[in-house]
Amino acid sequence: MQNTSMQDINLPRRKSFPKLIGIGTLGIGAMYANENKTDSIKQNYININPEYVDKEKMMLPKTPMQLQRDSIGLVVVNPQIDFLSPKGVGWGIYGASIKENNTIENISMLFRTAKALVLPVFVSYVVWNKQDLQNFPRTPIKNFIRGTKFAHGSGEGLHANDIVNSGADFLPELQPFILDNKTILTTPRKDFGLTGSDLITQLRTNGVKQVILCGMDANTHLDSHLRDLLAEGFEVGVARDATAGAKLPEGDGYLAGLINFRFMAHELFFTADIIQRLQNS
Repeated sequence: MQNTSMQDINLPRRKSFPKLIGIGTLGIGAMYANENKTDSIKQNYININPEYVDKEKMMLPKTPMQLQRDSIGLVVVNPQIDFLSPKGVGWGIYGASIKENNTIENISMLFRTAKALVLPVFVSYVVWNKQDLQNFPRTPIKNFIRGTKFAHGSGEGLHANDIVNSGADFLPELQPFILDNKTILTTPRKDFGLTGSDLITQLRTNGVKQVILCGMDANTHLDSHLRDLLAEGFEVGVARDATAGAKLPEGDGYLAGLINFRFMAHELFFTADIIQRLQNS
C-alpha cells in the first residue's frame, strides 16, 4: 500500500476556490440542545438547520428494510482527499457539513463493521484529467471543478486516471480499509452517477441486492448513485450521517440531499443504528 503524502498535494488549488466562488471558509453554528439523550446521540451533528431533524409526524409512509446478511453490500462513494480532507480542494465548501455529521468517523465505522461481518465492500470513486476538464459542459458545478482542478488525477496519457499523490487519492485514514485487496474498487467514474462504472455488475456478481450507501457528496454524487441503483432494482438505504454536502450561497447541499433521501431511499439510517442492525441481522 502506498501512503499519500500530504506534502505532494497541490495545495495552491485549494486556495484558489474562495476567489472563484466569492466566499471564504464557512463557519459552524452553535449546537442545538436536546434533552433526550438517545436523540442527542443520533442528532448531535445537527447544529445549523432544524430542517435536518426528522419531524415527529411525517407524511410519506416508511417501510423499514428487512436486512438479509447474505444480500447486503456497503457502497462508499468518493472517499477521497478533495472531498473529505482539510488539505483538499473541497474543504471550504464541505468542511462545515463534514464536521456536523462526523462524516469521516461514521464512514470509518461502516467500513470497520462491514469488514468484521465479512460483507462485500465497494468503493465508487471519481477522477478527472486534463482532457475531461476540457470536455466538461459549462454548468456551475462543472465550472467549479474545472477552475479548481477538483479530484484531478496525477497521471498523463495512458495513465491519466492515476490518483496517487493527488487530490483524487483516497483519504489516508481510510486507505487501510480501501487498499486491503478485499474491497472492490470500481472503474473510475467521470460524472456524478454510474455512467461508465462497473458498480452494478460488481454488485450483482457478488450477490448484493441490498445496498448501504454512504460517502460524498450528498446532493450530487450520492443522490445520483441512489437514483441509478434504484433504477437497477436494488434496495438502497442511505447512512445520513456518513455523508455531507456543500454549504454555499446557492443553497445547503446536505439538506437538499437529505430531502431527496427522505423521498426516494428505501430507508434513511443513522450510522449507529444501521451498525447495530447489521450486527443483529
